[in-house]
Amino acid sequence: MSVVLSLKNIKKNYGSLKALDDISFDVPKGSVFGILGPNGSGKTTMLGIVMDILKATSGNFYWNGEQGSSSETRKQIGTLLETPNFYHYLSAEKT
Repeated sequence: MSVVLSLKNIKKNYGSLKALDDISFDVPKGSVFGILGPNGSGKTTMLGIVMDILKATSGNFYWNGEQGSSSETRKQIGTLLETPNFYHYLSAEKT
């Protein structure tokens, strides 16, 4: 089985608050994969880490067997996180 995305022991802390606590799973190539959970369960935080918007406190993730994500990898992924993230180096006039 070929794996597209693999999370290994991802943790994210905000001070004493544990937003993610030891998250691990694999997403097989060609699958449709959903992440479900109530508000505040860490779904957006986890995707923010995978998209390199946030840094994990510990743990690793792999895209197609390579650790982390590169700008080229991220160009191939569509995400819509609940909070807007703007490119600080672009204005509304630049494309």
